[in-house]
Amino acid sequence: MKPIYRGILCFSALLSVQNLIAAEPPRLIFEAPDSLAPLAARLSEVNPHRFRSAMQLTGLDHPGPPIRVILAPETSTVARRAPAWASGFAVSRANTIVIMPERVHAYPYHSLEAVLAHEVAHIMIARSARGRPVPRWFDEGLAMVAAHTWGLEDRARLVWAMVAGRPIPFDELDHLFNRDGASAQRAYVLAAALVQYILRNSGQSTPREILALLARGVPFDKAFTQVTSLTLAEVETAFWAHQTMWSRWVPVATSSAMLWLAITLLTLYAFRRRQKHALAVRRRWEEEDLEP
Repeated sequence: MKPIYRGILCFSALLSVQNLIAAEPPRLIFEAPDSLAPLAARLSEVNPHRFRSAMQLTGLDHPGPPIRVILAPETSTVARRAPAWASGFAVSRANTIVIMPERVHAYPYHSLEAVLAHEVAHIMIARSARGRPVPRWFDEGLAMVAAHTWGLEDRARLVWAMVAGRPIPFDELDHLFNRDGASAQRAYVLAAALVQYILRNSGQSTPREILALLARGVPFDKAFTQVTSLTLAEVETAFWAHQTMWSRWVPVATSSAMLWLAITLLTLYAFRRRQKHALAVRRRWEEEDLEP
């Protein structure tokens, strides 16, 4: 590529990033019964700039119309109709998010704020694709990346997902979300790992480029290949081949959390050794005092 063209592309990318930084975050309108009003107030105080990561991933310069956020108690009709493991869901065509606060704290969510960020990301994805169909694994994986920091628990769950089951084709992964709670959790962690794998290997702009093609009516498989220069089958094979025991265990073993765990265990071990030694010395002193 000639230097002048490279400079034009870099300048365009810089302008795009600047536009995203300056972009207005989505406006949320909260609705809740009196019993959940304090939680709605809490969510209304979330810094709206938190949702800009979803806009950046999806390439939206403008968030679109306001998003209605409904907090539903367990006794509500909408909660009873939703899967028992679901903490929330988004209805993109209605610009609406439903959150069931009493179900939060189950993976992949650890707070109300995380659920909200995840569902807002779904709305942003749908708006970027202009309502065109997006595979569930890609949609959920992008939402998790936008709203959730990949941590030790996710790595551990990925290890278990690899050890406990066979490699799952992309089309089967979509169906895994609709089975039961355990299957859905496995689907979430695999989708997030898969999207992160794509981002690492094809670049951070990959999602927004794919969604832009979807918005123009290009089918997902063709849009994916056009952006990544790889077929879905090729990425599927490469992803599962990459998940070796080495690549699974090294991130866990070398993480800061694991390091501090090792330090804590060593400290406890040393403390127990000192306790035993002190007890042995004390007993020896007592025995010496009892001698005639």
